[in-house]
Amino acid sequence: MIRLATRADLNLVADLLVEFLQSTSYKNHTMSSNKEHIKKLMFTILHSGYIWLYFDNKVCVGLLAATREQNIWIPEKVSLREIVWYVREEYRRSIGAGKLFIKFCEQAELLLKQDLIQGYFTTRMTTTEDYDLERRGFRLTEKLYIKDN
Repeated sequence: MIRLATRADLNLVADLLVEFLQSTSYKNHTMSSNKEHIKKLMFTILHSGYIWLYFDNKVCVGLLAATREQNIWIPEKVSLREIVWYVREEYRRSIGAGKLFIKFCEQAELLLKQDLIQGYFTTRMTTTEDYDLERRGFRLTEKLYIKDN
């Protein structure tokens, strides 16, 4: 089952995000131990975007969070940006994992039709499967690299 998160889900969302942050290549550039910060951030996203939760047998095993944001270069334009798409590893090849992304795309297409956004973005992390986004109408705009110590 997939449903939108509510304020009552913030602890659940924070726990999943800690798992996500610990699995990324950002490592020491994340605040994975600061659950209060994560909950505040997700509370903001609840009001400016969407958080979909993926449940398997009443256990939450994934989420996709996206927020509407103003284009930094053209402030008159607004986009929907996927912030995090995380599914616990043992569920990543399940149909629910893909349904999270489909929910994101459906919501974005609705916002496009209503002229509330002018585009939407998704990110491929180093831990993400190599799925074909261009087949779904996306085009590559950038790659992000980090150098740290």
